[in-house]
Amino acid sequence: MNKSWKRLSVIASLVLVAPLVAEMRRPPSPKIQGDSDVQQFRESWRVLKPITRGNLSIFPVASALKGDTSGFLTLDDGLASGVVRIVERGQIEPAMMRRRTRERWPGPVPIEPRGGASVNELVLINESSQPLILLAGEVVSGGKQNRVIGADLVVPPKSDPLPLTVFCVEHGRWSAGGGGFGSAKLMAHPEIRKQAQVYKSQQGVWNSVSRSAVAAEAAAPTADYAEVLASPRARRDWDEIATSIESDYERELRDQLRGRDAVGVVVAIDGQLVWSDIFSSADLFRKYWPKLLRSYVVEAQSRSGHYTTPPWRKNGGVPSPEEAQKFLLQDQGHVTVKMEPGIYRRTEISASAYQIVALEALGKTEESSLLVHYNKMARE
Repeated sequence: MNKSWKRLSVIASLVLVAPLVAEMRRPPSPKIQGDSDVQQFRESWRVLKPITRGNLSIFPVASALKGDTSGFLTLDDGLASGVVRIVERGQIEPAMMRRRTRERWPGPVPIEPRGGASVNELVLINESSQPLILLAGEVVSGGKQNRVIGADLVVPPKSDPLPLTVFCVEHGRWSAGGGGFGSAKLMAHPEIRKQAQVYKSQQGVWNSVSRSAVAAEAAAPTADYAEVLASPRARRDWDEIATSIESDYERELRDQLRGRDAVGVVVAIDGQLVWSDIFSSADLFRKYWPKLLRSYVVEAQSRSGHYTTPPWRKNGGVPSPEEAQKFLLQDQGHVTVKMEPGIYRRTEISASAYQIVALEALGKTEESSLLVHYNKMARE
């Protein structure tokens, strides 16, 4: 077991197994019982041959293990159904500050009832009976400005209003209205996600949006990220690249899986391994896959020629699956942990060349956990 995960011996079990997709007609995957830890799940990952279009290469990641993620709610589904609400700071109604007969996390948010909107903070209420998953980079539209979520989180069911760290992706608007937010059904591309989640830089986010607008030849009057992605060139790139990758992805996966499930991807741009998004189940990965793929296409188009092929790769071009596997699993660095007991644990591993963020949902004890999302990104 690698050193960083040895230091995290409290990182514990993946639980149960969700049903396999019927059309795959594969034998059942092994169950992960009791006290298995994150490392056991990592050891099950196998990087497959890449699917390449232009300067973008997508490496599917397969696993014979599978966690049960059926009980979780995604942000898109929660906002669409109305059981999740996001509003500007200061727009929480006093009636929404429910009184609890016992203390629980998260407690009521001390937010003034009127005014007080903040660029980098919104308020979220999860009224559903399911825990809610938030991923850094998910775009919410509305309010005074469109924003992206700033960090991976799990929000408990029936939660009190929760302060939510966000970053603006619409530099030129601060409207007087500022109603509630809906899902833009977009994931910000990796550079924006890194600026928000790792560097926590609003200026870095704005700079990344501006570079995307230039690359897409987009005229966005309010420097709105969603408008950039809706530009004719961005839509053409999506149609020509992402649609092609999606069709090949499904076909090639069936040939490569051999009894395993695809639970995520490793991404290379210009021959450089730069990103990964891995989940604990194929079901959860499929929910995020369309907007993740689009974000990778945007990154590739905005970064064309930015990355330099490493000199040690004699043949140049696309990295091998073995190189992608090494990138995915290398994990030695400085470890920090953010935890809300019984809710989530977010582990960050920082090294000079990369950053890892692993989000786990916690049960009643620290030893009862489920790895929800594993994100590794190259530093530049």
